[in-house]
Parts: sequence; structure tokens; C-alpha cells
Amino acid sequence: MPTIRIDEEVYAWLQTQARPFEDTPNTVLRRIASLDKPSTQRPAVLKEASQPNLVGRVKTPQRAFRDPLLRVLKKHDGKADRMTVLKELEESMNDQLTDFDRSDISSGTIRWQKSAEWEVRVMREQGILKQVHEAPRGVWALTKKGIETASVF
Repeated sequence: MPTIRIDEEVYAWLQTQARPFEDTPNTVLRRIASLDKPSTQRPAVLKEASQPNLVGRVKTPQRAFRDPLLRVLKKHDGKADRMTVLKELEESMNDQLTDFDRSDISSGTIRWQKSAEWEVRVMREQGILKQVHEAPRGVWALTKKGIETASVF
């Protein structure tokens, strides 16, 4: 395929013509130039039907994992391996987790586990959990600040 260069203004205009998560610059140009045959264009009804229905897809907020994470780690004297923490986290948050939380994401991970891992990352940034290089591989461990934070439980 040939490569073309366009300026920022043209690219910005192309973006205004694109369907989010669907179009590439090429598909936008093909549609505007009417280069696609009618038989290959998707009908509007099919387009609407193919978009995910977000009704009923409620995700537990990432921040909701913090206190249960702290409780689990406190129970294990401030450190535990990732799988142990996730297992106990699932048990302790069982009533909170929705069907959407329990669904897989494209990487194959369960959605709520990825949310918990993102909260772990935030807790590391805030100095509540030890950095990856400060703890054994696969172990989540509280820092001194984390131990103080978990002491309320």
C-alpha cells in the first residue's frame, strides 16, 4: 500500500468524520469518496446491533478494591503472594462484584482482577505498597505507610 502524508488540519478533519473504534483514515476516505460498493457497506441497523449494549454493565470502581486489599494484606502480616490476595479479595468482595466484573477482558484477565491490579499500581505510586523491585516476585507487600494505613482495620 502506498503511504501518504497529510497535515494536522486534514488529520483533525478526518477524525471528525470517523466512527470511533471502527474507522481508519482509509475507511473514512473510502466512505466520503463513495468508493465502497453498496453491497459491502454495512447497513445502519447492523452497525447499531454490533455496538456493545452497556445497559446492566456496572463495574465496581477501582478505588473500591483498596480497603479490602489492605485488610487481606494486614491479615497476612503485611505481605502475601498475588494469587492468595486475589483469592481472598474475591471471597471478601463476593457480594460487591457484578457479573460484568466477573467477565473476561480482551487480554483474558477477569475484569475485577485487572481493576484490583490497577489499584495496586496506584497504591505503589502513593507509597502504600512496596515497589516491584522491593518485594519478592509476585508478592504484594505493605510499606511502613501502608502498615499505618491498614492499622484502622
